Amino acid sequence: DQGGWNNIRMAMETALLMSHAMGRTLVLPPEQRMYLIDKMNGEQKTMFGFQDFFHLDAISIEHKGFKILRTEEFLEKEGVTGGLKNKETGSVMFPPK
Repeated sequence: DQGGWNNIRMAMETALLMSHAMGRTLVLPPEQRMYLIDKMNGEQKTMFGFQDFFHLDAISIEHKGFKILRTEEFLEKEGVTGGLKNKETGSVMFPPK
């Protein structure tokens, strides 16, 4: 998202709420540069994940049934075991290596 921090934050809050309301597992994207936060000043951190801004462990403890996976965990659990399928053909898909 190139819309700045508030757009990123609102989208994440919406994803958190929707995943919990629908009883689904939220798969977090890997750490990445975030627009206007990734200033390259020497030792300053430039790659961020949502766990840097949201206390996801505390949220999952406070809200029973809230499930979170990192992208890596999701791919290990579903991707390499043949759990991902092409919606149109039904054939098994594997993540890139």
